[in-house]
Amino acid sequence: MLNHIPNPLIYWRTWITVMGPLLLLPIPLLAEEENQEALWCLYTILVMAVYWIFECLPLAITSMLPLVLLPLLGVASTAEVSLNYLNATNMMFVAGLMMAIAVEHCGLHHRISLNIISFVGTSKQFLMLGFMACSMFLSMWISNTATTAMMVPIVDAISETVSDTDDVDVDDIENKKETKSRTKSHEVTRNFLLLSVAYASNIGGTGVITGSPPNLVVLSTLNKDYGDGNAPLSYASWMAFCVPLMLVNTFLAWLWIIILQKIQTWGEAPRNSDQDAKIKKVILQKKQALGSMSMHEWQVLILFIILVILWFFKTPVFIPGWGDFFKKMTTRVPPTKVSVSSATPAVLIVALVFILPREYNSRKSSPALLDWPTVEKRLPWGVILLLGGGFALADITKKSGLSMYLVKQLEGLKNLPILVVSFIIALSTTMVTEVASNTATANILVPILSQMSLSLCSNPIYLTLTAAVTCSYAFMLPVATAPNAIVFGASTMKTSDMMKAGFIMNVICVLTTWGAINTYGVPMFGLSEFPAWADATGESGCLSLNSTSTLPSPLAGALSN
Repeated sequence: MLNHIPNPLIYWRTWITVMGPLLLLPIPLLAEEENQEALWCLYTILVMAVYWIFECLPLAITSMLPLVLLPLLGVASTAEVSLNYLNATNMMFVAGLMMAIAVEHCGLHHRISLNIISFVGTSKQFLMLGFMACSMFLSMWISNTATTAMMVPIVDAISETVSDTDDVDVDDIENKKETKSRTKSHEVTRNFLLLSVAYASNIGGTGVITGSPPNLVVLSTLNKDYGDGNAPLSYASWMAFCVPLMLVNTFLAWLWIIILQKIQTWGEAPRNSDQDAKIKKVILQKKQALGSMSMHEWQVLILFIILVILWFFKTPVFIPGWGDFFKKMTTRVPPTKVSVSSATPAVLIVALVFILPREYNSRKSSPALLDWPTVEKRLPWGVILLLGGGFALADITKKSGLSMYLVKQLEGLKNLPILVVSFIIALSTTMVTEVASNTATANILVPILSQMSLSLCSNPIYLTLTAAVTCSYAFMLPVATAPNAIVFGASTMKTSDMMKAGFIMNVICVLTTWGAINTYGVPMFGLSEFPAWADATGESGCLSLNSTSTLPSPLAGALSN
């Protein structure tokens, strides 16, 4: 008879979907009248956070809920909320994704990956370093999901080569429906190769401002809170800070995985020279199969390099950028400021991708470098909506007064040294992003940290940049990021294995990021004093603290001695 009793836990997502909003209702209903709008906004954020964490709805659908909740709750109009879904920052992201699709469409990423791997070497340690270097580099420019998905078959081909005692051909390996049973050593080697790809893909997204959605949240928040282009954070300055950090974290991840691998394969015979030769053969066969670079690949590569150069030199901070020549005031009444954002060169290059032919032939026409059906199929529309929903929340968080309300609730942080505050932010962000989308985490935290910086009289870049970068450091759980999920599904690892290895990586990356922002990040972004661009009206009173040497900013005491 017990078999006929329905199990209510089967529908646990439905229970959370229905009960979550109801259980959160007392937060706004019991609030004081002057905080009603702010706490209805907080209610919306909390409902979305619950739905994001437990995946009650697809992430993209949850990201559209502000269009329903905020107008119905009387916090903001539908038109006001809608404007945030395709703002300049999101358009820059969309155009960047289209360029990444163009790279994938012509197969340029395969050529880059094989050349990096063959250049680094085929010994066990250097082969892993080659996979990590390739994954890290590609994740800077194309999505970490696409990078990981591309690398998994290459890892499998190399692993099959190592475990097969006979001479191999790459076509035979890739056409096999079933793989031979592997020894423990070969299985461990394969698992760690896959894990290294996931780690490097996650880390690589921090290298450039378009590499991962959380990076763009910082740029959007600073531009919205302090004026477009006033903060010294640009494509160039982001790379100057994050690329060295990315390289250090990738190297430390490589060392950590090598240590774990040696522990698990202790006492087993090392790989022999015959296996190294077979690996070289597989890589060489794959490179030869690609042939020489086509006109299609050359054009996409040149256009991509031009786009990166345009982004880099638009507002490089250390010298006047080309974007400064287009700043002007319109003649209309009232006059408005005209400036060029990073979306403009991105859309220009994307337009050229759709104009230029793959081949130049006077006898017959050639299709363009990229076609729209390919973009429709490959563009991650869900990520675009997720980013837009976060921008909408960030905008209304400030307008409703929620950001100032939360800052007041965090007054106790003023009693802590700013170095401790930044470490707490970095560590807590890394842990939260293990169970929530990194984009959602950044969209909730970064706007609040921007306002909290004014309360702490700290440079807003200090906390917002720290939080955004650490949002990408999710190494523990398979569900934390798409690369984690892909390699977990392709490997024989247990969740506990990934958690044990990932926890140490989380700590390592938090410490390196915290160290970077408090060392070379200080002179790079002027973190030793409160900046004038953060308080143009002088209402915060923080600017007066600069002359009294009481500013609680990172390394201020060390720099004043």
